[in-house]
Amino acid sequence: MGHDDVVTTSLIAEFDRLATRQFSELAAPGVWWSGAEKVMIASAARAAAAGRPGPPDLAPAAAEAARRVATEAISIRRDDIERWVAAGMRVEAYVELVGIVCRVTTLDTASFGLGLDTTELPQPGSGDPSEKTAEDVAYVDGWVPTNGPAFPPTALSSVPGATELMFDIHGVLYLSLEQMGSHVVSRDGMSREQLELAASRTSFLNDCFY
Repeated sequence: MGHDDVVTTSLIAEFDRLATRQFSELAAPGVWWSGAEKVMIASAARAAAAGRPGPPDLAPAAAEAARRVATEAISIRRDDIERWVAAGMRVEAYVELVGIVCRVTTLDTASFGLGLDTTELPQPGSGDPSEKTAEDVAYVDGWVPTNGPAFPPTALSSVPGATELMFDIHGVLYLSLEQMGSHVVSRDGMSREQLELAASRTSFLNDCFY
């Protein structure tokens, strides 16, 4: 087995552990969505990416938001979020929805890149959302409340636990928050420069202009 094979085998094993953690969490009640609603949101995102109708039982505002985040996030404006909130979706519930869609989409994309089958959505668990509010969040300079200035590391900070779930994926598929502060860190035989080139090109192709 060559070096590339060893790296690939190790990465797949690490990805499998990541997917197990993430999809187990998806099945559990969240902060503003039940486990059943979270799985339906994930299903709606997958259906939108495939050009299929989403689950019929998902509330219209959530269905539209999941579809837009999954397939045309660049088109979302403050007015859209305000409209969904007016339809009964708390702004924190929208933030949690963004996290769900982004994590499932990321895992599905990574599965494709690694030549793996897409992980089946889990059977949802029972229980009610915690409805736990985050402390020290406010509208600073973004469209949703954040803990501090609105930028990628704080984007989901109005939902307890959502930032940690985001960085769980971030650390496995890219770099941990601590590693990002190093200019000499490498991953799987790639230098930091090579990692950033791949990340920048991927961001450009996906209309991510941060």
